[in-house]
Amino acid sequence: MTKSSTAAASTKSTPKKSWSVAWMILLTTIFVIDSYGAYMFAISPAQIRKPSMEHYHFRMQVLVDGKAENFGKKQYQQGYSKDQCNANLVEQPIHFHDNKDQFAHIHWSGMTGGMVLKYYGWNYIGGMDSALGYKLDNLANIQKVTIHGDHLPELPKDHSVYVYVGDKHGYTAKKFSDFVHQDLEKFFGKSSNFPDSTVQSSLLEKLFPKASAHGRPVHAPGASHPETDEERLTRINNLVGNVVIFAQKDAPTAAQIQDRFNRLEPLSESTCGG
Repeated sequence: MTKSSTAAASTKSTPKKSWSVAWMILLTTIFVIDSYGAYMFAISPAQIRKPSMEHYHFRMQVLVDGKAENFGKKQYQQGYSKDQCNANLVEQPIHFHDNKDQFAHIHWSGMTGGMVLKYYGWNYIGGMDSALGYKLDNLANIQKVTIHGDHLPELPKDHSVYVYVGDKHGYTAKKFSDFVHQDLEKFFGKSSNFPDSTVQSSLLEKLFPKASAHGRPVHAPGASHPETDEERLTRINNLVGNVVIFAQKDAPTAAQIQDRFNRLEPLSESTCGG
């Protein structure tokens, strides 16, 4: 074969090699994208992947070796637009704000106690340490739902976690695993009253629903047992329960437990921005 014919053969084979390389790059890129997409899906609980609007509250106290964590501190607080009454899905599912201790705000449905603890630094549910997962309901705008921060105190390995629900009238011991893994409404045994179709019934409110979740009075007007102030405040704040969490070597005493339920953050008049 002459030099000219060898050069011609080499020139003819170059486009084939270029196309082969291009196809390999394309297939590799597709594989990487698909694999990462599958990873994001697998690492994200359903209520994070495709969140839906919710708005309820619960009071939470966390004590490590008898010292109560103050959720009213700046490190736990998040700002919000106080004149925003529209009930659009908010960017993050969990909040403490208004410089209040204990009063946890839940804005996405299906949240568990484990998600709340992970959001502030105690990860009992696995997944990414830095996030609850990925919000995948809009593939054009995939969002990583990052935790608020690693703020809860580090726990010694010999500590156990004890969980109680109740109020000033009494309390009940609960399994820590239930708090971690159950939907909070199931854990507390009380459903959120949001959305309340009896309150948001006008055409304007259906078009522009409010974030309030006040519900209807516990007792109808004229009933023999009218709604008490405590019942009314519980209702209009959509409070589903109170939880006290002790992290320590030995179980707390009955007096220590009741003391914490006697220290519940007072309920205030609710606003639509809460």
